[in-house]
Amino acid sequence: MKEIYIIRHGETDFNHKGIVQGRGVNSSLNNKGREQSKNFYEAYKTSGFEKIYVSTLKRTHETVDLFQHHDIEIEKHQGLDEISWGIHEGKSNGETFKQFYEILHAWKSGDIDVKIEAGESPLDVQQRQKEFIKDIIERKENKIL
Repeated sequence: MKEIYIIRHGETDFNHKGIVQGRGVNSSLNNKGREQSKNFYEAYKTSGFEKIYVSTLKRTHETVDLFQHHDIEIEKHQGLDEISWGIHEGKSNGETFKQFYEILHAWKSGDIDVKIEAGESPLDVQQRQKEFIKDIIERKENKIL
Protein backbone atom coordinates (compact mmCIF):
# COMPACT_ATOMS: atom_id res chain seq x y z
CA MET A 1 0.00 0.00 0.00
CA LYS A 2 1.31 3.44 -0.92
CA GLU A 3 0.93 6.59 1.12
CA ILE A 4 0.89 9.71 -1.06
CA TYR A 5 0.88 13.32 0.10
CA ILE A 6 -0.14 16.00 -2.39
CA ILE A 7 0.73 19.61 -1.66
CA ARG A 8 0.70 22.89 -3.53
CA HIS A 9 3.77 25.09 -3.88
CA GLY A 10 4.35 28.07 -1.62
CA GLU A 11 3.39 31.61 -2.56
CA THR A 12 5.06 33.48 -5.43
CA ASP A 13 4.92 37.18 -6.26
CA PHE A 14 2.57 36.25 -9.11
CA ASN A 15 0.17 34.61 -6.61
CA HIS A 16 0.40 37.59 -4.29
CA LYS A 17 -0.28 40.11 -7.07
CA GLY A 18 -3.09 38.11 -8.71
CA ILE A 19 -1.20 37.53 -11.95
CA VAL A 20 -2.15 34.47 -14.00
CA GLN A 21 0.56 31.85 -13.56
CA GLY A 22 0.53 28.35 -14.95
CA ARG A 23 3.12 26.07 -16.45
CA GLY A 24 4.32 28.87 -18.75
CA VAL A 25 5.56 31.07 -15.88
CA ASN A 26 8.55 29.62 -14.05
CA SER A 27 8.56 31.87 -11.00
CA SER A 28 10.33 31.47 -7.68
CA LEU A 29 8.86 31.59 -4.20
CA ASN A 30 8.62 34.96 -2.50
CA ASN A 31 9.47 35.51 1.19
CA LYS A 32 6.06 34.26 2.34
CA GLY A 33 6.43 31.18 0.11
CA ARG A 34 9.86 30.42 1.58
CA GLU A 35 8.36 30.73 5.08
CA GLN A 36 5.54 28.36 4.05
CA SER A 37 8.14 25.94 2.73
CA LYS A 38 10.06 26.07 6.00
CA ASN A 39 6.88 25.52 8.02
CA PHE A 40 5.89 22.55 5.88
CA TYR A 41 9.35 21.06 6.28
CA GLU A 42 9.29 21.50 10.05
CA ALA A 43 5.88 19.80 10.26
CA TYR A 44 6.77 16.85 8.00
CA LYS A 45 10.54 16.37 8.22
CA THR A 46 10.18 13.15 10.22
CA SER A 47 7.42 11.69 8.03
CA GLY A 48 9.79 9.24 6.36
CA PHE A 49 9.20 10.19 2.74
CA GLU A 50 11.00 7.80 0.44
CA LYS A 51 10.78 10.00 -2.63
CA ILE A 52 9.47 13.43 -3.57
CA TYR A 53 8.02 14.25 -6.98
CA VAL A 54 7.72 17.84 -8.16
CA SER A 55 6.68 19.57 -11.34
CA THR A 56 9.30 21.03 -13.65
CA LEU A 57 8.62 24.50 -12.20
CA LYS A 58 11.11 26.21 -9.82
CA ARG A 59 8.47 27.09 -7.25
CA THR A 60 7.73 23.42 -6.63
CA HIS A 61 11.33 22.33 -6.02
CA GLU A 62 11.90 25.39 -3.85
CA THR A 63 8.89 24.35 -1.74
CA VAL A 64 10.46 20.98 -0.84
CA ASP A 65 14.14 21.88 -1.09
CA LEU A 66 14.83 21.45 2.63
CA PHE A 67 14.04 17.73 2.37
CA GLN A 68 17.24 17.25 0.35
CA HIS A 69 19.13 17.44 3.66
CA HIS A 70 17.63 14.03 4.44
CA ASP A 71 19.00 12.50 1.23
CA ILE A 72 15.50 12.10 -0.16
CA GLU A 73 15.49 11.90 -3.93
CA ILE A 74 13.52 14.68 -5.59
CA GLU A 75 12.38 13.89 -9.12
CA LYS A 76 10.86 16.34 -11.61
CA HIS A 77 7.92 15.24 -13.71
CA GLN A 78 6.01 17.31 -16.26
CA GLY A 79 2.85 15.38 -15.40
CA LEU A 80 2.72 17.51 -12.25
CA ASP A 81 3.02 20.85 -14.04
CA GLU A 82 0.18 23.30 -13.54
CA ILE A 83 -2.32 23.90 -16.30
CA SER A 84 -1.18 26.17 -19.12
CA TRP A 85 -3.17 29.38 -19.32
CA GLY A 86 -1.79 29.99 -22.81
CA ILE A 87 -1.88 33.59 -24.01
CA HIS A 88 -2.85 34.79 -20.53
CA GLU A 89 0.26 33.55 -18.71
CA GLY A 90 1.89 36.38 -16.77
CA LYS A 91 -0.98 38.84 -17.27
CA SER A 92 -3.44 40.46 -14.89
CA ASN A 93 -5.48 42.88 -17.00
CA GLY A 94 -9.27 43.10 -17.21
CA GLU A 95 -9.59 41.14 -20.46
CA THR A 96 -7.43 38.36 -19.04
CA PHE A 97 -9.64 38.01 -15.97
CA LYS A 98 -12.81 38.22 -18.05
CA GLN A 99 -11.69 35.29 -20.21
CA PHE A 100 -10.27 33.48 -17.18
CA TYR A 101 -13.64 33.56 -15.39
CA GLU A 102 -15.54 32.69 -18.57
CA ILE A 103 -13.48 29.57 -19.04
CA LEU A 104 -13.83 28.61 -15.37
CA HIS A 105 -17.59 28.95 -15.75
CA ALA A 106 -17.52 26.70 -18.84
CA TRP A 107 -15.52 24.10 -16.93
CA LYS A 108 -17.90 24.22 -13.95
CA SER A 109 -20.76 23.71 -16.40
CA GLY A 110 -19.11 20.50 -17.59
CA ASP A 111 -17.43 21.77 -20.77
CA ILE A 112 -13.99 20.54 -19.69
CA ASP A 113 -12.48 20.22 -23.15
CA VAL A 114 -12.48 24.02 -23.68
CA LYS A 115 -9.13 25.77 -23.40
CA ILE A 116 -7.74 29.27 -23.63
CA GLU A 117 -5.79 30.00 -26.82
CA ALA A 118 -2.42 28.21 -26.72
CA GLY A 119 -3.37 26.74 -23.32
CA GLU A 120 -4.66 23.46 -21.95
CA SER A 121 -8.04 22.10 -20.98
CA PRO A 122 -8.70 20.14 -17.79
CA LEU A 123 -8.78 17.02 -19.99
CA ASP A 124 -5.25 17.78 -21.22
CA VAL A 125 -4.01 18.13 -17.65
CA GLN A 126 -5.90 15.00 -16.60
CA GLN A 127 -4.14 12.98 -19.29
CA ARG A 128 -0.70 14.15 -18.10
CA GLN A 129 -1.62 13.39 -14.50
CA LYS A 130 -3.02 9.95 -15.27
CA GLU A 131 0.25 8.94 -16.91
CA PHE A 132 2.20 10.21 -13.90
CA ILE A 133 -0.07 8.48 -11.37
CA LYS A 134 0.15 5.19 -13.27
CA ASP A 135 3.92 5.50 -13.19
CA ILE A 136 4.19 6.13 -9.43
CA ILE A 137 1.70 3.38 -8.58
CA GLU A 138 3.96 0.92 -10.37
CA ARG A 139 7.09 2.10 -8.52
CA LYS A 140 8.40 0.51 -5.33
CA GLU A 141 8.41 3.58 -3.07
CA ASN A 142 5.63 3.49 -0.51
CA LYS A 143 5.67 6.93 1.11
CA ILE A 144 5.64 9.71 -1.45
CA LEU A 145 5.30 13.48 -1.34
